[in-house]
Amino acid sequence: PRLAVAAEFKRASPSKGDIAVDVAAGTQGELYAGAGASVISILTEGKWFKGSLEDMREVRLATQALVGATDKGRPAILRKDFIIDEYQLHEARAFGADTVLLIVAVLGRSELRGLIEKCRELGMEPLVEVANNVEAEIAALAGARVVGVNNRNLHTFKLDMLTTPRVSSKFRELGMPFGGEEPERLLLALSGIMGPEDLNFGDAGIAGILVGEALMRAADPAAAIQNLLGDAESTSTTPLVKVCGVTSPEDAAAACAAGANLIGAIFAKSKRQVDVAQAAAIVQRVRAFGERDAALPVKQKILTSGEEDFAEHFRSCGNLIKLATARRPGVVGVFMDQPVDLVLSAVAEAGVDLIQLHGDETWEEVKAVVDGAAVPVIKVLHVPVDADVAAESLLEDAKAAAAAGCVALLLDSSLPGQKGGTGIAFDWALAKNMGEAGVPVIVAGGLGGSAGDTKACLEQSGFLALGVDASSGVEASPGVKDAEKVRTYVKEAKAAAL
Repeated sequence: PRLAVAAEFKRASPSKGDIAVDVAAGTQGELYAGAGASVISILTEGKWFKGSLEDMREVRLATQALVGATDKGRPAILRKDFIIDEYQLHEARAFGADTVLLIVAVLGRSELRGLIEKCRELGMEPLVEVANNVEAEIAALAGARVVGVNNRNLHTFKLDMLTTPRVSSKFRELGMPFGGEEPERLLLALSGIMGPEDLNFGDAGIAGILVGEALMRAADPAAAIQNLLGDAESTSTTPLVKVCGVTSPEDAAAACAAGANLIGAIFAKSKRQVDVAQAAAIVQRVRAFGERDAALPVKQKILTSGEEDFAEHFRSCGNLIKLATARRPGVVGVFMDQPVDLVLSAVAEAGVDLIQLHGDETWEEVKAVVDGAAVPVIKVLHVPVDADVAAESLLEDAKAAAAAGCVALLLDSSLPGQKGGTGIAFDWALAKNMGEAGVPVIVAGGLGGSAGDTKACLEQSGFLALGVDASSGVEASPGVKDAEKVRTYVKEAKAAAL
């Protein structure tokens, strides 16, 4: 049987701060229910998670109404809070909960047993949360039948996705295994799941997963749930969104929080140039946001050859980049006509996830970077804004870029003596022409500066563009991003494809 999805409504968290504080609980609950969530978890704790009992009531009412309108079953409503006394159980019931979360770490053994028994008296089977083997044994002895594993250390906020298999093994040692045709107890993985790539629990016997942040940040929560359930196509129609010219970890974090997929750090001479140390600091902040310790594994997953079918190669690689950065942003190191050895050393030292070659590098130089780097390469094709450019000539360059091993192309406006950073748009119909030829491209130049320009770009590209890229248009001053402009730009790009 496929995994059940518990979709969580979470406005904020102690580890990530604000996530989606203004989202309407009832509306989000309807999206979750319509997409096939089996459970909807609502954070009702106010201080750290900015939730409320009213949020839970709204979700219950919205999903109840949906049942009446569609004849579908209603997802179970889970109250997620720091439950420590019986009053909170009655309170949960009064506001529409079908069950509650009991956290072993905040309860004594007798308190846990007592609350489990009281839940059952009220017709609820509680979800009992554990975070290690000691807590797993306590839960087992207390008679827990539905166990959730928090893969996050509550003291350090560090994720360890192997916690779930370890807890499952502990229950097996106690003669209480999970899984099977008619399981006596159920196991859920409760944290750290951002997409299908995280569902690697081996023979742990998990019956379901709880996903919160990834759904609250998703441009299309319903599609994200269907992707987790295996009901959606793996190729997303949502464009990649890149914020380039980032010079500080703070601006990088703000771009990540806004939903950007790619953060650009420019190593080339520019008003936004960073050195290796600055780039490394940006990388560390972006990795911390995505809770990862290494570069994104894109290059290792490439199965196509640019020399065999260049269009299929770019489509496949573009999909890989989208999947890799859908919920864990990556950092792009931007270089322009710099020595290959310098590029390779800077990339290795800073730890960027992708390379962007923005100059007039020869194809031999491009291939040398591709062959020498552990991360994939994006090649920029320059589009003069004061001259006509035929898509056929860009396609010839695309073939050469694919043969050199590049994974994606970026079209950027250029002026005599200036490549990039022009703040001027080229004819976006070129992106549509490239897409119709099977080669989706990232579009840069003149984006983010005014409301509607990013949407117009995607519309004029026929929604065939791989993504969009903005730098000067989302700045307060050169090299300093305007957080509100970044949020507006990202939101507009993600919403345009819906």
